[in-house]
Parts: sequence; C-alpha cells; structure tokens
Amino acid sequence: MNIQAVLFDADGVLQEPVEGGREKVATLDGSATPNEEFLQDFFRAETPCLRGDADLADTVAEVLKRWQSPFSVDHAIETHTKIVAMNPESIEVVRSLRKSGVPAYLATNQHEYRARYMSEVFGYSGIFDGEFYSCRLGAMKPDTGYFHAVLKSLPYAPERLLFIDDRERNVAAAQSVGINGVEYEMSEGVEALRDILKDYGLPLCS
Repeated sequence: MNIQAVLFDADGVLQEPVEGGREKVATLDGSATPNEEFLQDFFRAETPCLRGDADLADTVAEVLKRWQSPFSVDHAIETHTKIVAMNPESIEVVRSLRKSGVPAYLATNQHEYRARYMSEVFGYSGIFDGEFYSCRLGAMKPDTGYFHAVLKSLPYAPERLLFIDDRERNVAAAQSVGINGVEYEMSEGVEALRDILKDYGLPLCS
C-alpha cells in the first residue's frame, strides 16, 4: 500500500489536556468548585464555532451572561484555549515522518481562537505541511463534508492517505470516503503510533 501523506488529529493524538484545565473552565461561572452543568453549557455553545458558524466570543458572552459570571469574555476564551499542551514525543514522530519525505497534515476540530493559538504558539504551521481546522473548512468531524474539503485541498487520491484519530466515529467517517483510517490514543504510547506508520510502510528517520 503506497501511502503518500498522513493526516493527524490533534487532541488525544498529538496534544493532551493540561492537568486541572477542565476544572478551570468549569469554574468560569464564578463558583468555588467545578460546575459540570455550566461546563456542558459552555461546550454546547462552542459547537457551532467548531464549524465556523459562529464566533466564540459571541457564544461565550451569552453563556457567561446566562450564568452571571464575574469573568470577562477574553479571560474565558484564554482559559479555554490553553487547557491543552503538545506532547513532545508525538510531535517528534511527525517531524521524523516529514524528514523521511512523507508530508504530514493536521486534521482537527477547533474553533478559530484555538486554531490560531495552535498554529502560532504551538508552532504547528511550521511542524506540518498544512493545517485543516474545522472552523476554516466549514465542517467538523465526523461529518464526511470535513474529509471531502480536505481531499479537495490535497493532490492525493483518498486511498493514498492515512488518517490517525482517537475517535472511532471520526476514523469511520474517513474510511467511508476512501481514506485509510486508524484509531490511536496517546495513552497507548508513542511506540504504538510509530508501529501504525510502519505497518503502512512509512519510513521514520531515527
């Protein structure tokens, strides 16, 4: 099987939650302890932003107002944006793959604020050959429209692509449009990620 390029999901594959990050978002209502109901309301408001259908600042403002939060919109967005961190070992696999001559692309569901943060602060714009953020494509995984948009932007046939994601439904969606898909979670360890690439005949520089 001649795989010509690899698509990597971000959360759960290349980056992981910062310890205590979820709890910080869950107290943005101003409570002393995490409020799960507020957290779910916050995440629901985020969903249209992941498709680029709404601006996070507007939806967050509505949530904070609804819960009478003492925090500003800017503070809430900053807190939510910074609750993940890159995994150096996973990123090194990407670098190794590219050094071997195989292009690597980021394929992730993100709102515009985190997309910009990941691209500029994490430096993904320099780590990958391209970045496919759901908010910029107008569709989010597992919608097959997301993968059609990716395919439209790349010069590869779907069967020449490998997609790695930590969610089964996203992998299934990729497979449904002809892309090779494999489920992988960071908890499996970086060697498992390396093995996936090797199983598909992809070289890795040492």
